[in-house]
Amino acid sequence: MKAFVLFTLLSVFSHHSAANTFYFVGTTFPSVLEKNEQGQIEGLGADIAGEICLRLGCQIKIDILPFKRALKMVELGKADAFIGPYKSAIREQYMVYSEAAFYQDPLVFYVKNSNEFQWHNNLETLKELSIGLTRGWNYSDDFERYKSQLEISEVGNVEASFLQLIHDRVDIIVTHPRAAQPVIKQLSLANQVKQLQPPLIVNKGYFGFSKKRNLNEFITLFDKELNNMIANGEVKKMSEKYGLAFP
Repeated sequence: MKAFVLFTLLSVFSHHSAANTFYFVGTTFPSVLEKNEQGQIEGLGADIAGEICLRLGCQIKIDILPFKRALKMVELGKADAFIGPYKSAIREQYMVYSEAAFYQDPLVFYVKNSNEFQWHNNLETLKELSIGLTRGWNYSDDFERYKSQLEISEVGNVEASFLQLIHDRVDIIVTHPRAAQPVIKQLSLANQVKQLQPPLIVNKGYFGFSKKRNLNEFITLFDKELNNMIANGEVKKMSEKYGLAFP
């Protein structure tokens, strides 16, 4: 019965798909979604979404926008989907997540080499520090609940976060190694900062579809193709191209 329903959905969807263009948005996530030196959009999320839409016979448009603006567009139904968001209780109010994640990301602390602070998964110890965060990011539900008790400085991007750190405006910052490495290289910080373990959290990245749009058929078919690509090893192979860890 399930196979018949999927076949029926695909038949109906394909009948209309020539005119269908789905609008995906996201923000710059190195290796997940970014522009190359030629200004072309690339990354694992863009590759997967493009391949799935190709198989479904529909068109796709992708825009890279500031993080909070991209989220708001999905929340308001001005875009069909967001590429790569983590799950959070707030976002689940306005997003339908893909059944499967397509990458995973540890969130870790960085400090200056001279800082002797050690992280042992105890949020209480962060009360002694000023903490740099990137505005709009989700740092786990536990951290979000605890955040009001901490001294927080939020900036717009990872580069600004590292600049705060090296200029002693904060004691510690939280980010992904994937996002941190290009900034550390760009600012020549390899001998000035260090990464702490263990991670604060290991997040998984999904496709998030707007609940404001009429996307039930598309989401069903998108999930089916994504699950197939995971099962047959395509996503793992695509992940290796970008140096990402497939969950």
